Amino acid sequence: MKRLLLLLPLLVTGAAADFLPAFRFRHSTVSVVSENDKYFAGTDRHYTNGFKLTWLGETDLNQSKEFVQTAARLIPWMDPLHQDWHYKVGSALGHNTYTPTYTDTPALQPDDRPYAGWLYGSILLHAQVENQLRLVELSVGIIGPSALGEQIQNTWHDVINVPHAEGWAHQLHDEPGLQLSWERRYRTKQWNESTGSRLGIDLMFRHRVTLGNVATHLAGGAVVRVGWRLPADFGADLIRPGGGNMANDGSPDRFSAYTYASGEVRAVARDLFLDGNTWRDSPSVRKRPVVADLSLGFVLHWPEFQIAYTQNYRTKDFYGQRRRDVFGSVGLSYSR
Repeated sequence: MKRLLLLLPLLVTGAAADFLPAFRFRHSTVSVVSENDKYFAGTDRHYTNGFKLTWLGETDLNQSKEFVQTAARLIPWMDPLHQDWHYKVGSALGHNTYTPTYTDTPALQPDDRPYAGWLYGSILLHAQVENQLRLVELSVGIIGPSALGEQIQNTWHDVINVPHAEGWAHQLHDEPGLQLSWERRYRTKQWNESTGSRLGIDLMFRHRVTLGNVATHLAGGAVVRVGWRLPADFGADLIRPGGGNMANDGSPDRFSAYTYASGEVRAVARDLFLDGNTWRDSPSVRKRPVVADLSLGFVLHWPEFQIAYTQNYRTKDFYGQRRRDVFGSVGLSYSR
């Protein structure tokens, strides 16, 4: 059973790989995002590490096989087969690690965030027309010992020569995880096209619905970008439902560089990593119903490559939490 649970995310990404030949792709993007609270924060607690590898290919759904078109019609918000839309489909493999504040003790810490790992595979669909982007992401994976959170964290600690986290005996139990997200993003204001200046500012909004036993929440946010030759895309993003893929949509054939600030607020109904296991007794804490992120970052963008760094500040997400959390995010992507 544990082996089957461990294979869940690989089965999802493998099924996506078998599914993708049904599409015709014009070009594709591979991206990798690494997040860690050691990046310019120096802590080792709570959401302490994340990794996501994503592949996306641009396609024409109305030229794909009939069963693909039928499946697309069933997805809310996507307006499938619309002649003016540009579509991308792809898959992702990711892993997140969560710990309490103090990892040097093997004792249970009932008033702090539980230890947990989350290993998952995702199938993604993007649709873009002019200044609007719609995203759907289905993630399936495993939480618990089979997610290998202990092995990944302590192996990395060996590499950087820091002590092991000692409390993994109290992590969440094995549980299959399911998460389905819909998101829309809008680029509403641009202050450079009318003047012809290479310096520009734009403003974007987004809202998201996420459902599942891993997370259930409503989210909304905004992004402001300021820079040189802003690309006609929707910017870099953190590892979150619908994010972390850094897809470059409609980017010009030239170098660009910009800084950005973004904020997001989430109304949280379910967070398995705080609420504990769904069907079994497990460590848990009382989550806060509203959580916010503030991100500051910069992006260097070439026609085929993109490098991004983001520093994220997160409000306290459970009662009894002593300090808010800070973590960094590094993203690299290659398009061809």
